[in-house]
Amino acid sequence: MKVKASNREVGYLAENLARKALEQKGYQILESNFSNRFGEIDIIARDKDILVFVEVKAKKGIDFGLPEEMINQWKLKRVQNMAAVYMKGKSLPCRIDVVAIILSPADELVRLTHYENVYL
Repeated sequence: MKVKASNREVGYLAENLARKALEQKGYQILESNFSNRFGEIDIIARDKDILVFVEVKAKKGIDFGLPEEMINQWKLKRVQNMAAVYMKGKSLPCRIDVVAIILSPADELVRLTHYENVYL
């Protein structure tokens, strides 16, 4: 019998799946779980000459909406603020991406969608 994963475990699994998907697309993963006074950025990566700040959202099933529906203006503003702190002294262009993941009740990947250059 499989024990139900906690929210933290689901988040860890989703971030690992997101990193693998980004690496398969040719992204270079620079940091995971970068924290500063504004919060945490799930993944910081490089896509060619662009620095990419990635927010990962995961849900088990879609009974209460899709994971990408959890991204709102407040969340994006928080990521922008964290990115600005990280970018201090760096001259690369940057963007915010979202990786939305749906997992089955057994923690298997159902869907992974990568949205590039997200803004509201």
